[in-house]
Amino acid sequence: MAKKHRSSEAPSEAKQETQVKAVITWTLVASGVTAIVIGLAIFSAWGYGRLYEHRIFPGVRVLNVRLDGLTENEARIAMNEAIDQSIKDGLRFTYRNRDITIDATTISQEWPDDAKELVQYDIEGPITNAMKFGRSGNLLRDTLLRWSARIKSMNLPVGITIDEARIREAVTHAAADIATPPQEAKLVVAWEAGTKKANISVTEAKEGRMIQFDQAFKKLRDQAERLRFAPIMLTDIENVPTLTKKDIEPLIEQAKTWAQSDVILTYDKTSYPIGHEMFSTWITVSAPAGAPTLTIDPTKFHTDIRTLTGLEQEGKKGTFTIENGVITSFQAGTIGYVIDDAASIQNITRDIQTTSTIPLVVNRQDASLSGEGPEKLGIKEIIGVGKSNFGGSPTNRRKNIAIGVDRVDGTLIGPGEEFSMLKTLGPITAEHGWLPELVIKGNKTLPELGGGLCQIGTTAFRAALNSGMKITERRNHSYRVSYYEPAGTDATIYEPAPDFKFLNDTKNSIYIHAYITGTEITYEFWGTKDGREVTVGEPRIYNIVGAPPKKLIETTDLKPGQTKCTESAHAGADASLDYKVIYADGTKHEETFNSHYRPWGAVCLVGVEKLSEPAPSEETVTPITAD
Repeated sequence: MAKKHRSSEAPSEAKQETQVKAVITWTLVASGVTAIVIGLAIFSAWGYGRLYEHRIFPGVRVLNVRLDGLTENEARIAMNEAIDQSIKDGLRFTYRNRDITIDATTISQEWPDDAKELVQYDIEGPITNAMKFGRSGNLLRDTLLRWSARIKSMNLPVGITIDEARIREAVTHAAADIATPPQEAKLVVAWEAGTKKANISVTEAKEGRMIQFDQAFKKLRDQAERLRFAPIMLTDIENVPTLTKKDIEPLIEQAKTWAQSDVILTYDKTSYPIGHEMFSTWITVSAPAGAPTLTIDPTKFHTDIRTLTGLEQEGKKGTFTIENGVITSFQAGTIGYVIDDAASIQNITRDIQTTSTIPLVVNRQDASLSGEGPEKLGIKEIIGVGKSNFGGSPTNRRKNIAIGVDRVDGTLIGPGEEFSMLKTLGPITAEHGWLPELVIKGNKTLPELGGGLCQIGTTAFRAALNSGMKITERRNHSYRVSYYEPAGTDATIYEPAPDFKFLNDTKNSIYIHAYITGTEITYEFWGTKDGREVTVGEPRIYNIVGAPPKKLIETTDLKPGQTKCTESAHAGADASLDYKVIYADGTKHEETFNSHYRPWGAVCLVGVEKLSEPAPSEETVTPITAD
């Protein structure tokens, strides 16, 4: 009988069992190793997070500034120092072989309360995002982000605001002798009393040169994003007048007809005849949509019509008489009336061909507190007070402060309404009573309006904090100024921006009682206490930096050898102010106001007989803001 043999490919049962045990062993070993690796990875990620607790992970940058391992406050200091260093030499331009340097921060001359930064960086949001980077709570995602940042740095975006209008103005001023504006052709109408006719002529137009800024501003933004400012070449084009003599000459006959017209403006059953001599001076030409047409000169009309009619009447806000912290009486506000120049001019140009009687447009302005007394408005007690002192201020600054306090006094803020300081103050113009300060432009001193505005804004900021209001817009000054100490408790304003704003988040109106005692301003916020508890901490002032060396600027406006220091030195610093409000329902609002103040060196004008080189080819412009 033949023997049966098992196939060599079929393992024995013992061998199979050995193989299974081996597989299980290796599986267990692999699982263990995997578990260990995962555990080590988790521990490593946890340890890495602990290592940088309250600090920014390596590889995170803002404006390409390395923030590795910095706390939030250290990052803020590093960012501000990098920005200050980048703009210390100013914004530089070259135009027709002339080098023009503009200080990146403008500062007022006689009282440098305020400085308007021409390039502004919003670093608070990016610093917060840098702290949050790699801390989403998703361990796997956070670990990948943290390690990817170490391999390739993560540069977080920053909001940058460039004040193109002021830069354009400063550069144009510095190049005024080589970038001349065009001279428009003009219609000249003169009434001759003897002949009782209008003598009409047209002046010639002249071409000019216009600097092109669009590409320059694109380059400037690129430099700002890289924190590397370098000279920017400016180009220009021929600046052609809008109106030529040929454009205006066909309108001469119509202008003669206008000049002979009898014009009577009317309002509320009263007539205001406009004499031929006055009306003739109003006639001018404009070119809307490129089509030359006769119109009325708005500047001359504005002045003459107010002198002639006396119609305008400023409305008065309602006021409370407050004695020893108690409202003793209430006086309702009065209605105001304002002539609408644009609408009135439109009526004249539309109707002059068909009628001599033309309506004057006057707008009514209702007053706050016109009828309701304090009880109905919920105004019964002081909910917060703010103070500041302006001792040592020059005369014009004191007068401007008095104007500002008067404008703020009596302001009524309804429940849920946002207060705007610029809106409350109104236009900052000489017509509205504001007085000028001296400022430096190039190597000359010129007057500009508005010194003292920031005293008004700072006092409001302090009162709003002490009242527990929600601050919706506030910016600190660029430099520390004695009027606003302690640092960190100030608020700068400048038309049209920045503004100071807060929200009345109470259920009643708020009435601002503002007054001056000696050299101290006081704002009392009156309303109804709603149980909120307010804590305004003491400002923490740190990172103090000494002022840079004095800057000397030659001028021919002073006698040779005479020196006039127009800007004082300011040490730089940082400040933090903690603010907490606990509402009656137990909810909380906590906020820290961070302020950065740049160091600024004194600036002095030195009288010379003749400007030294390279003054004709290089000009440093310090465009100045008021207050």
